[in-house]
Amino acid sequence: MNIKSWGIQRRAIFLALAPTAIIAVALTAYFLVVRYGDVEQALQNRGQALVRQLAPAAEYGAFSGNRSELLRLAQAAAREPDVVAIAIYDAGGQLLASAGKPDVAAVDAANGNRRQSGIHRALVEVFQATINQPVLPFDDPFQGTEPSSGRPDRSLGKIVLELSRADLESRKREILGVTLLVTISVLISALLLAHRLGRDIIQPVLALEQAVARIRAGTLDVRIPPHRSGTLVSLETGFNEMATALDASHRRSATALAHSEAELARQLEIARAKKEEAERASEAKSHFLAAASHDLRQPLHALTLFATELSGAMTKARDRQLASQIVTAAGAMAELLDALLDVSRLDIAAVQPQRRSVALEPLLETIADSHRQSAKAKGLRLICRPTSLWVDSDPILLRRMIGNLVANAVRYTSWGGLLIAARARGGRVQIMVWDTGIGIEEAHLPYLFHEFYQVGNPERDSGKGLGLGLSIVARLAEILDHPVQVRSIPGRGTVFAVSVPPVAPVPPALAEPPAGLPFRARVIVRMRDIGHCGDICNLLDAWGYERECACSDEELPKLMASEPAIVICDPPSLDQVAKYLPLAAHPPLLLAVGEEADLTDLSIKVDARLSAPARPARLRALLHHLLLEDDDDFDR
Repeated sequence: MNIKSWGIQRRAIFLALAPTAIIAVALTAYFLVVRYGDVEQALQNRGQALVRQLAPAAEYGAFSGNRSELLRLAQAAAREPDVVAIAIYDAGGQLLASAGKPDVAAVDAANGNRRQSGIHRALVEVFQATINQPVLPFDDPFQGTEPSSGRPDRSLGKIVLELSRADLESRKREILGVTLLVTISVLISALLLAHRLGRDIIQPVLALEQAVARIRAGTLDVRIPPHRSGTLVSLETGFNEMATALDASHRRSATALAHSEAELARQLEIARAKKEEAERASEAKSHFLAAASHDLRQPLHALTLFATELSGAMTKARDRQLASQIVTAAGAMAELLDALLDVSRLDIAAVQPQRRSVALEPLLETIADSHRQSAKAKGLRLICRPTSLWVDSDPILLRRMIGNLVANAVRYTSWGGLLIAARARGGRVQIMVWDTGIGIEEAHLPYLFHEFYQVGNPERDSGKGLGLGLSIVARLAEILDHPVQVRSIPGRGTVFAVSVPPVAPVPPALAEPPAGLPFRARVIVRMRDIGHCGDICNLLDAWGYERECACSDEELPKLMASEPAIVICDPPSLDQVAKYLPLAAHPPLLLAVGEEADLTDLSIKVDARLSAPARPARLRALLHHLLLEDDDDFDR
């Protein structure tokens, strides 16, 4: 029986009837126990009294052996109501007289097997009493002694009486029937009364329940008619007043909401209009910057080269220092312009990713090689952990993303080192850049990828970057669908993680060549310092150029015959390189990299000069101008 599933009507009737039923059952049980005990005790008392009366009456007959007297006594007792049989035995257990049909219990009692009286059988109750020899006091008046108390009682036999339990059981059944009839009548009357009285309470409650359900469903005009009993009239009146107030409030709210929605729609129309206007202005700005990139870059590159040549022509230390500062300022301007143009191209979606299967290890090694020199200059250790993972991405854009993260890590790390690693996690590949730098406060994390936002550079020192690297990373992450996560502990370091979809490794024969390289972007490097030569080659690999390194002058003929686009060499190697220039169908451009003193007195004409050690940004700007811009744009 699950009471929780009952409705309110069944629960009310149950609560009203349960106490009455419990009391009725308890009283009925108590009455039956008491009445059953009374009738049982009455039978016991009657049997004990009858057998105690017969015992003295049978003393004389048992003492004298007068069986006829004993038989008369037994027959007289057998005529009493409920007496089934009576038997008189002598002391030896021999039957002296009997009337009726004695039960087996009587025989057992006569033989001494049962000593107690009131033995209960299925249909009879057996009682027994001992017949004692009478003791008569004897007093001698002529003697001055106390009266004699005689000898102790001596048993002359037994009387066994059997009373029928039929009337007793019939009386019990009568008591049980009457009791049950009265109890059932009381319970039925209580049930009818509870149902009748509870109906006046239950029906108004049910009406309230149904009204609440209708209000919950949205019908606010529901009202409860007063019940004829008037039991819950105050609750019904209060509910109707509440429903009326709720309906009026809902109508007012609906009217206010309609007005608010209309006003919001009007404001939204204005704000879409304004957003479209701002987007058009931003798009026009981005298109202007992208279209003006050629005209803006040419004077900056020219200024860089002129300042470099000017620094080589200066003889005074002060003049050379001033020229060097001009070169540095021009390089910073070129870096800022390149970053702005990159952001503009990304904003107008001019960059379309060319996705393919990319092996991570060579890509990460190229990035590490391009930044290892700058990390070494700051005393940092840069580690690239080997990996066999492949990903689905655009190699050039992905290299730009990770490169910007590594450059940012090198810029803000003063001790310790950096780690570039990749691992598979959750069905994706995470490319991570760890550093032991200054770390980032949690308050700065939401703004970290905004344009020109820098942590720890309030003086806007250009040596600490321009604040566009992470903004470009965020834009590339959106274009490539490569989410970027960052975790940082101030004072201990930062880790950036780029999530990239994995792919199965591609056999070398099916791998595609790198995309986006310019035509005739073949570069030959001839430096007598093998370490310096390796550094430049690593930078060229990172930037996607096809390069060859000439470790000796004997390798120059073969390499020059391959028609390179440009030759990068130190001043002592220029004479050897010049020997093979007239033999080339398309003479390569010459870029001299060396000490400032060596660059001032060159025997042959070169296309561009850089002081050693070559700064990556300046070298890349020169290569970009010499190889990617039109030849007419720059007067060599």
